[in-house]
Amino acid sequence: MLLEKTFHMSQPLAESKARLTSIQSYKRQFVMVTKATVTSSKTVEFSFRGPLGFEARTVFLATDSDCPEQLAFESVGGNIDIVGLVDFTAIRPSCTEITLAIHYKIHNRLFAWLDRYFGFVDAFVNAELRSIRAHFEGIATPYVERIPLMPMFETATAA
Repeated sequence: MLLEKTFHMSQPLAESKARLTSIQSYKRQFVMVTKATVTSSKTVEFSFRGPLGFEARTVFLATDSDCPEQLAFESVGGNIDIVGLVDFTAIRPSCTEITLAIHYKIHNRLFAWLDRYFGFVDAFVNAELRSIRAHFEGIATPYVERIPLMPMFETATAA
């Protein structure tokens, strides 16, 4: 599956890139991540919990990119394959647009089907990006949002 997320940070491009690449400074802000351990300058052991007992485990490796405003990464091992690209674009001197593109494949067929149907990896990425952005915008606590597992069974609200 392919996910693409775009968000803005109110810091200059260089500062935004430096802060986001330094995962050890904000890994405590992750809501559903069970492990984010930096093992070297280009390697991170990573795992997160999903619904119904799913736990993704992998190791991220930074890969070389021709463009200095891009960070590329891929996973090795674990039960989920991930290839991603983070693109930084200066909108204004104090505003940076960050685009995250991720292609992933869950190895377990049941959880892969559940993810296609319910989109729990997409919900996970959205929640974590909100939490990271809230951290960098000056809110010290993680942003937590109730994510419905089965939206078709949620109570409808009047508009």
